[in-house]
Amino acid sequence: MKYIALLAVICSYFLSGIATPVLRTARHRPRPLDNSETWNNVIVMAKHAQARDRDHETRLIPEIPSGKLKAGNVCCINARILDYYLSDILHVDQAEYPRLHLVKPDLKRVARDLEPHCKSIQDDKEYLQQFTQNLERAGEMYKNKLTATNKAIGETDILFHYLYESCTSTDDA
Repeated sequence: MKYIALLAVICSYFLSGIATPVLRTARHRPRPLDNSETWNNVIVMAKHAQARDRDHETRLIPEIPSGKLKAGNVCCINARILDYYLSDILHVDQAEYPRLHLVKPDLKRVARDLEPHCKSIQDDKEYLQQFTQNLERAGEMYKNKLTATNKAIGETDILFHYLYESCTSTDDA
């Protein structure tokens, strides 16, 4: 009988949420996500690309409902999209995009800081696949890969916002 009571106390302790922080993996949000200067640089760069974009109906980055942004491994999903940006999109002429030379090192820092937390995660690759398919379709639709790349750069502010919202100071990842 004592063991049942002890088990009940332990279970209520874990279920109450008091023990939850102990069970979570600490993840400090990468500093650039909390830096107002970085935010400003991302917005200026994205706005410049958006001004050159004539298609305001197409969206490349899949929409993630705000409730899902805080759940599970969404941070790592966004980190995978960021990795794709760094390896395949942001290799454009930096002179064409104001502040890209400032934004790129900050994005690399975010990716580097998140890598240890995300490399072992078996995340849902649906969003990354949807993004790459959207980018490929946009390139075909515009008949110009550079136009699709410009659209992706114009959505960097969305990706940065998603990273900010989903990569909180503690996470279940």
